[in-house]
Amino acid sequence: MYVAPLRLLLGIGWLAGARLAGASPASALLAFGSGAFFFVFLAYNDPRSRFLPRTADPKPMPEGATVATPVRQALASLLPSTAGLSILAAIAVVPRPVLAALLGGITAGLGAAGLLRAYFVDPALFFDRKTGAVYRR
Repeated sequence: MYVAPLRLLLGIGWLAGARLAGASPASALLAFGSGAFFFVFLAYNDPRSRFLPRTADPKPMPEGATVATPVRQALASLLPSTAGLSILAAIAVVPRPVLAALLGGITAGLGAAGLLRAYFVDPALFFDRKTGAVYRR
């Protein structure tokens, strides 16, 4: 949830960069909007989710467990997806500014999907990335 605003700002930044690099307003906005829409659509309609194992009820959080700070959680969530998209957009912004706008739209779509998903998640749940376990505080 903490990384969603960063992704939205990065996406808008790449849209602005594409415009500054010479992309026409219509092309840049169409590429940005398409990337954001298609990513959010695919994130919510991913057919692979049917094959994911359904976990039992969350376990109680172990005694002495620590929760990462919001900044650390956001930075850990930036890798590899957001960082990879930003590297590709940085490479493409001068030679192909419309492609950079599309990549910015995908980045913003990551943020929008995260914000939409965070609305439905119980804030008392915690996910351990190393073990894949879900805990309830």
